[in-house]
Amino acid sequence: MPPYIDLHTHSTCSDGLLTPTALLDLAARRGLAAIALTDHDTVTGVAEALAHGTIVGVEVLSGIEISSDLAGTSLHILGYGFDHEHPGLLAFLARLQEARHNRNQGIMERLRTLGISITNEELTRIAGEQIGRPHFARLLTQKGLARNSQDAFSRYLKRGAPAFVEHIKPQADEVISQISKANGLAVLAHPVYLIPSLEQNPGLVATLKEYGLAGLETFYPTHSKKFSRFLQALAAQHGLLLSGGTDYHGDTHSVTPLGGNAKTIRVPLQLLQEIKQRLAATNAAPHREAAHLFL
Repeated sequence: MPPYIDLHTHSTCSDGLLTPTALLDLAARRGLAAIALTDHDTVTGVAEALAHGTIVGVEVLSGIEISSDLAGTSLHILGYGFDHEHPGLLAFLARLQEARHNRNQGIMERLRTLGISITNEELTRIAGEQIGRPHFARLLTQKGLARNSQDAFSRYLKRGAPAFVEHIKPQADEVISQISKANGLAVLAHPVYLIPSLEQNPGLVATLKEYGLAGLETFYPTHSKKFSRFLQALAAQHGLLLSGGTDYHGDTHSVTPLGGNAKTIRVPLQLLQEIKQRLAATNAAPHREAAHLFL
């Protein structure tokens, strides 16, 4: 079997079910050559993943997934290969964590008005370091207030539901800039969720390219073969890299197993090699920001 990779995974440092160490152990058992740990708005698990990857023989690419906004369109931006200890990036992420905390307090207050008591301590026992809506959903399910997480979102947490609080997102250009300044590459995550926006705004990818976007997540479990071919053509048109991953959160929270399989997706190792080549070329440029003109 040729070597495969998974460049979109989550751990307990955000909303995944496995610790970074356990995630790397699973990657090794599944025979993956490499993964990227792309937790939401945090890099707290990257050092652990890098260290354990050397032990189990799985290459680890530093990663992150950040929610952003572009003219009212919600975008998720993946970052790859950056310095996870970069002071500017860490300060930016601290701002995002503060906004996340404020949102969580707002959700708890709205639940209280519905007669539902949820405490930070209860959420922390489930979530660990970073609390998000999936952890509220799990706790509501545990309390018998929802049948499962999907039901909890429908009843309380999705947009338009009584406990929904808007997520204040940074602008897409700032997210891409922060990743670039930390010597990384920014990639647009799961474009399948942007099909209406892509149809209504054909220049969306060109705009992101101007901001410094380096690639598109072409291989994703819910991308049809036709849509993947479209993305590959779009990437070629704009000189963008290809990426791919399963968006793995844990076996009970992901339909697609880590690394995918013959029935879903397989992400070839060649994509990582091309990403690493672009990282090397970009970071070797005398003027980092000028190098973005050629991405």
